[in-house]
This record gives sequence, C-alpha cells and structure tokens, in this order.
Amino acid sequence: MANEKCTIGRTCKTCVKWLAGSFRSAVTIKLKLKEMKDIYKILMIIMIVALSSCEKKDTYRASADKLLITSIQPTSGFPDDIIFINGKNFSSIRTENKVSFNGVEAVVLESSPSQLQVVVPKDGVTGAVRVVTGSQEEDGPVFTYTEESDYFVTTIVGSGTAGFADGIGTAAKFNKPSGVVMDANGNLIITDQVNNSIRKMTPAGVVTTIAGIGGSAKAFEDGRPGRFNTPWQSTIDPFGNIIVVEKEGGRIRKIATDGTVSTLAGPTGAVANRGFADGAGSAAKFDNPLDAVSDAAGNIYVADRDNKRIRKITPAGVVSTFAGDGTANIFENPISLAIDPSGNIYVADKYRIKMITPAGAISVIAGTGAAGYSDGTPGEPLTATLGNMFGLTMAPDGYLIIADDKNIIRTIVPGTDGNWATATVKTIAGIAGQSGKLNGAANTATFYNPYDVTVDASGNIFVGDVTNHQIRRISNK
Repeated sequence: MANEKCTIGRTCKTCVKWLAGSFRSAVTIKLKLKEMKDIYKILMIIMIVALSSCEKKDTYRASADKLLITSIQPTSGFPDDIIFINGKNFSSIRTENKVSFNGVEAVVLESSPSQLQVVVPKDGVTGAVRVVTGSQEEDGPVFTYTEESDYFVTTIVGSGTAGFADGIGTAAKFNKPSGVVMDANGNLIITDQVNNSIRKMTPAGVVTTIAGIGGSAKAFEDGRPGRFNTPWQSTIDPFGNIIVVEKEGGRIRKIATDGTVSTLAGPTGAVANRGFADGAGSAAKFDNPLDAVSDAAGNIYVADRDNKRIRKITPAGVVSTFAGDGTANIFENPISLAIDPSGNIYVADKYRIKMITPAGAISVIAGTGAAGYSDGTPGEPLTATLGNMFGLTMAPDGYLIIADDKNIIRTIVPGTDGNWATATVKTIAGIAGQSGKLNGAANTATFYNPYDVTVDASGNIFVGDVTNHQIRRISNK
C-alpha cells in the first residue's frame, strides 16, 4: 500500500493515520450522546470516501512483442496450396519466420508483422501449424490435409435457375428435379417436380419433355401428354414403362413406351384423395408416396411415407401392404427405395437403412438412428450417422449409393461375400452441411439438396440436385 496514491495528495497510510487521530480526538470530547453519534457518522463517511479514492497501481503490462497466431485461412486443403497465417509480431524479413505443419517445414512466400503467406508442404500431415520467429515459437490451429478424391463432379444439364425449357446441356431448365433413373438405352429419366413433368436426357445431353406440359399448375389427366400433381420420383419396370410416384396426387402413374400416361393405382380425378387402402386400381389409396422400385417380375414397391408402409402393386394394379403396420414400430419415415437382383429391398427410413428380404424379414444394415454425417468405423455400418436420404440406388457392383440431405453423396459397400454386417459407409462427394454448386474434385464440390441418385453401366453417378435445378454427374477419375 506504500506506493498507492491518494487523490487528495497523501499516501493511504497518512490518510488512515489522520482519520484515526481525528476519530480519537472526537471520542475524548465530552459531548452529548447525540452529538457523538453525529460526529461518528461524519467521520465514517470521510474515511469511506478517502479510501475509495485510492488508486491501485496497475502492475499488468501487455507484452507488445509477443508472438501470436490468431487464425489460419483456409483451415484445410491439399499439398502445394497457399494459406495465410494471421497474427502479431511476425518478422517482416521472410527468412526469419520458420513455419511447420505438424513438424514438416513449409516454404514462406511473403511476410509482414501481421501475416505470413505459406505453401502447404507435400509431406505434411494433419496437425497444428507452428511458427518460430527469433527466439519465440507459437502453435496455431490445426490444418487438415484433404485426401485426394477418386471422383470428379460436373454439371451435365440445367442452367442453375428455375424454369422450364428443353435444350442441350445448360440451356435446358428444370424446377426442382427430384428424381433420376437410367433406362436400358442409357437415357436419364428426370422427374421435374415443380414443373409437373417427366423429362428425358440422352447420353449426348439433349433434354426433351416426354410427359406433362410444364409449369407449376397441378392437375390430373391420363393420355398424351398427360398431367401430374407433384411427381416426385420414378422407376422403370422390366417392360420399359416409366412408373411415376405422384406425391401430392397420392397415386402411381405409368408412362408406356409410346408416351401414353395412365393411372396404375390410386384415386383418379383432379382432387387429391390421399389416405390408406389396399385394393385394385383406383380403390387403393396412398399418403404422400415418395419412391418406387420394380422387381424382375414387374411388381412395383412403393415407399408410402405417411402411411409408414411399403406397398406392393402387381402389374395388374392390385395393391397390398408388403411391410409395415402403419406405426413407427416398423417404419418411421420410409422415403426412398433400392432393390438388388435377388429381390431384397432397401429402405431409407429416418436416419437408417433397412433391408427387407423377399420373405419379408426386416433388418437394419446402416445407421445409428440419430441424424448426422459421420461415416462411422469402417466395417461397422451401424456406427455411421445418416441424414434424410431421399435418394437410394443399387450400383451394378452391388453397393448402395445414397443422396443424403446433408448435401453429400455416400456409398455403403458390403464386406466380404456381400456381408452388410461388415459394410463400410463412405462419403464420396460434397461437403457435409455446406450448400453450393461448385464442380471439381468430389470432396471439394458442393451440392444443394441432392434428392436422388442413379448410376449408368460405366459407374457414373447422376444426381438430381434439387435446389440448384441441375443434374450433376460424379465420375471416377
């Protein structure tokens, strides 16, 4: 306290002595009790004011020359990328700054007291960035090395803005193309949701309309060209017919090889009549059906989302319930389907993938049941966390491809001898949780609500990129 200064010019000890002496003098004076109390109150007020006016000496001194890393930009990338290290008190002489990535030295291109421009070293691995300047060293944030991708993303058709136009490549326009399926001739069949139309893209990228009249008006009409009420996704039966799942119309439509549209199952008429009923043709009812697949005999299986069931439609249009009891005990939110050559059906059901054998046995093959975007432990598919998977397809090589609403495309590759219990979940394209329309290396490319996937005979994956209004292709480099 000897160095603390008082605003009235005395040291604090002097203040205390002076106040204490004054107090003792007041006590010795023989006054009436009331007067002594008044003096005591006054002296206490003076003491509080005097002590509170003492200012402590600030002993903290900020170090103006301490080396500091505040951020690195970007925080991930490839070898030979250039990043920026931001901070304080770097040397303006480039060679006086030594930078390493998890112990591997990097080349410093430019330097200033607040920023270093650095080349990511080829032999580095994910870890902290360290800067040494003079006698000081400082560890900064972790830089993550991005693995080189085996896949490449390009835009095949679609201008990127909502509209309705036939044409070649990006001259064509879509409005939320939510369904894609490949026909036997290599044509891509596109369910153009908001345009209420079914489109076709040839291998050369020529887009035409094969059913529906385009535009956002919802309607019902069989014949040619037919009219639809929110077609969601499609499949193709063994006879070459296109089977269209009409979500809001609550029915299943068929486009014959000559382009004629008919209603395979569900109520007919302009007014949607959704619900639940098994039966033949128009007597059957669905509630927000989203996807369908066909087996080798031409039976159609439908993901009947709000009825929490998988329905079966024979080629004659007779509808029955194949799996599910209408409660969340079996299916919670069945939204997409795939089928393998053995007739096993795969269901994307609220953050899990389930498999139904032809005999009706149901098992979970991937997913914890919690939403997320972790691929989990390789060989342990039940440790992966998945999003809503509106798109699901079976590749010719026997693995599943998923369009995950976390803006990523993922695969589930079975283990030895096709064992799903030892399958591996892997993200092959997109950045989890990040939307965009960037092409390029698949692990740096971005999507915006990929809703469906299909694959051609060469293994190229086609994605209905809904909010980008485009069809994207993922090719193996």
